[in-house]
Amino acid sequence: MRFLTFSNCPLDDALGSGYVALRYAAGLRARGHQVDLRGPADYEIGHGLSRRAIRHRQALGMAFASLSGLLAAEYDIVEFYGGEAWLALCLLARWPGRRFLLACHSNGLETHCEEVLRAAAPGESTGQWYHLSLGALAEQGFRQADAILTVAEYDRAYALRRAYLPADRVLAIENPLPDSFLGLPLHLERPPVLGFCGSWLPRKGSALLTRDIPGLLRELPEWRFVLVGVGDRFRAAEHFPGDLLPRIEVIPYAERETALRALYQTFSIFLLPSVYESFGLTAAEAMACGCALVATPVGFAAGLRQGEEAMLLSATEPSLVEPVLALARDPGLRQRIARGGHRRVQTLGWDGAITTAETAYATWLAELRGNAP
Repeated sequence: MRFLTFSNCPLDDALGSGYVALRYAAGLRARGHQVDLRGPADYEIGHGLSRRAIRHRQALGMAFASLSGLLAAEYDIVEFYGGEAWLALCLLARWPGRRFLLACHSNGLETHCEEVLRAAAPGESTGQWYHLSLGALAEQGFRQADAILTVAEYDRAYALRRAYLPADRVLAIENPLPDSFLGLPLHLERPPVLGFCGSWLPRKGSALLTRDIPGLLRELPEWRFVLVGVGDRFRAAEHFPGDLLPRIEVIPYAERETALRALYQTFSIFLLPSVYESFGLTAAEAMACGCALVATPVGFAAGLRQGEEAMLLSATEPSLVEPVLALARDPGLRQRIARGGHRRVQTLGWDGAITTAETAYATWLAELRGNAP
């Protein structure tokens, strides 16, 4: 099959969304398929000149580049990551005599994310005109696609509730982990460390961390808190009390398959307090490295078994305090959950994910062309 694929995220393996797009492209190419992968630098109008109206400029750029690409060459699958593809999808769906499949390979349904964030912070200002929601347009685009792939059942269930497409055209494939994270030996005797990895953003649960971590560190005087991937502008003193700063370590960046993997293996408990996640790759990575997970029930974590594979927070009034204290004070519980989580993620391999995507695309393409088996 011949793929023309557009990613709304930079094609950088260090970024979660970039990692997914790059690895799918590489896996499909290894199976003999042609994949022409385009990142924002290849199509975004005015790329690099401004941070304003990026979603609008990507929408226009994807539409123009996809039309140009189809006029220049024949493709079987035109695949888009990101709700910014709404304009391209609406235009390409009307292509005369169309024989190519239109697919949304989502790293997170923007409409679902917006709905969750709006419920968490009702009435929050949208700011400038270019911050206005594109949810209605993105939703129209999803409905113009022939198929939607999500990275967890969490987003798939939302797409079905919104009736974007029939159930047999919406497929969830959980994000795979790098091979270096699978099959790691499980060492459960850990130092007393709470870990977090991610951008310091409201969507990632920064408010919950700011609220609950001080009380936890005072209640657990032998424990430390380590924040990874928060960037070099993050200052712990701006978010946490001064007397606790000696027990809070900040690591601005860590390479996924070397430094970050080693850090996970020093955490006893990993925190994922996000308001929304399409998947939450750091949670699965930490579980693969033997951490006990405490998470909000979003993304991948929404499908985990409470008290066996993770400690899940209340969806309505989340608090880190009770689950963290339970794990910190009961090593047997912590180790049982770490084992369950470690076992759960061993199925997240790339070979299986590529096979599932490849088979689904071939089936959908055959149905589109009227020669389904």
